Amino acid sequence: MKNILVVTYSQSGQLNSIVDNVLNSLKDKANIYREYLKPKPEYPFPWGGTSFWDAMPESVEMIPSEIETVRFDTSIDYDLIILGYPIWFLSPPIPLTTFLKSSKAKKVMNGKPIVTIIGSRNMWVGAQENIKDMISDNGGKLVGNISLRDRHHNLPSVVTIIYWMITGKKDSLWGIFPKPGISDKDIEEADRFGPIILDSVENDNLNGLQGRLLEEKSVEIMPSILSIEKKGKKIFRIWSKFILKKGGPGNPAREPRLKMFKWYLLFVIFIVSPIVTMFFYLTYPLFHFKIKRDINYYKGVKPIN
Repeated sequence: MKNILVVTYSQSGQLNSIVDNVLNSLKDKANIYREYLKPKPEYPFPWGGTSFWDAMPESVEMIPSEIETVRFDTSIDYDLIILGYPIWFLSPPIPLTTFLKSSKAKKVMNGKPIVTIIGSRNMWVGAQENIKDMISDNGGKLVGNISLRDRHHNLPSVVTIIYWMITGKKDSLWGIFPKPGISDKDIEEADRFGPIILDSVENDNLNGLQGRLLEEKSVEIMPSILSIEKKGKKIFRIWSKFILKKGGPGNPAREPRLKMFKWYLLFVIFIVSPIVTMFFYLTYPLFHFKIKRDINYYKGVKPIN
């Protein structure tokens, strides 16, 4: 049987549920080696106080932290490696960044095909570009991507995701807002990707894997959200550098700047982003071909030039 290494980080457990369902049809037909990344110390869930915002600078700048020693056997010749991760501030979560920048990751990933599985609110392409770079640095080859997202409108999903992250409750806020996160239906139906991955691995046909996954709608991109995210990614870099000038994680000196960022972000999301979205649709015909080209690129797995 084929050897498949699965490395995931999931703070709330949602991402691990997605990966579990993808793996359902592979369990008895391949050797699955599962590695759950654990940061030291662990990030709280739900988030408390300023800890949520305090993770932003290191996430955006992809600064490694500490994780518990991984237990998988680096001497095994893995036929496929699956990386599963959520999105933190339009960036990869710190524990996955820490792993991907480690010597063990480089050793095990060199020359190996990689599939990524993402669980996000709705903005993930910038983080995936970062992941692509780190995979390439480790000598791996990205052959497939599955990205599940919260399907609700952008503004309500912001409210519900913050509510979920701060309270840990995945229910309907005040009975008005939708439940936060990716729907149970989408998580359960992620099992449809498993047979496709297994068939590609068993038949050594990984070069055509992403095309087959896309036929099952493994990736869906909203043009207006893509436009907002690309602008947001640049602004987050400015804020992260500004905050890091006041020290590392947990440094009280940077709390005022974290609060500034929090209120700035909320203002942009609820006041500026609707205006930007309206402007996007008004000018959409002028940039139709560029937008289409960008979407096709982010749906695929071609390396960055």
